[in-house]
Amino acid sequence: MNTETTENLSLEIRRTFPVSPERLFSAWTDPEEAKHWFGPEECRPRDFQMDARVGGKYLISIDRDGELLQVAGEFQEVVCPSRLVYTWRWLNDPDWEGIDSIVTVEFTEQAGGTELHLTHERFPSAESRTNHESGWSATLENLGRYLTR
Repeated sequence: MNTETTENLSLEIRRTFPVSPERLFSAWTDPEEAKHWFGPEECRPRDFQMDARVGGKYLISIDRDGELLQVAGEFQEVVCPSRLVYTWRWLNDPDWEGIDSIVTVEFTEQAGGTELHLTHERFPSAESRTNHESGWSATLENLGRYLTR
């Protein structure tokens, strides 16, 4: 795998939610909340373990049409309620062997709500980047529905 190519594969998504940064940060970092909205419709979290502190780890087990998928990583930066940076790696997927991508989530207060700016970097392939862009977009739609229910 060409590391330079991997490092250039990234995506950015921005969404605004009608809640405070504190509320949005909590929804993102509390496993009891995140299990209600995390993932696109065809993926449902089975188990959601998260220790949202620098050096803390997370493990998300997802059921996608009967298939168990797991993603894991470690928090590198936690600034409540404005910023999270963590590694992201799909387990048991040969395309992700030796690759830790980086997710940065920034929460910026705006009139009437909070802008969420998600950046995901270092995908193993352009196809993976495209798949994650679709997955993150659907996930943020679910988060919006969860926050406004």
